[in-house]
Order: sequence, then C-alpha cells, then structure tokens
Amino acid sequence: MWYLLNLLWGNEMSDNTKPVCPDCGKELEVLAACGAKSYFCNHCNELKSSSRVRSANPSLFPEHKD
Repeated sequence: MWYLLNLLWGNEMSDNTKPVCPDCGKELEVLAACGAKSYFCNHCNELKSSSRVRSANPSLFPEHKD
C-alpha cells in the first residue's frame, strides 16, 4: 500500500535521487497528478518551475540528444 501512496504523491524517487531547490538547495517535494509533476520547496514555501529544477539537477534530468 505504501508503494501506491508513494506513486500517487510522486515520491517514487529514492532519497538519494530527489531534486534540490534551485534557490536554497534543500530537498524538494515531488507532487504528481494527471501526468504532470510539480516541485514544492517546504523551506521556501513555494512551487518551483520544472525548468529551473531541471537546470539545477542535471544528473537527474538528462537532456535528450537526437
């Protein structure tokens, strides 16, 4: 059951692969709904844009090179 709850809330990433906030460097909460992921920083108390999160965490979001 915990696995399903983790998938529902987008926490399928293990602790060592969670993205960090581009502003404060703290771990972000990953929220997934309707096929989209959102990133929330509890320290800054605000949502972070996906593009800024991707640029701050390049090892977690490899670029697609065709």
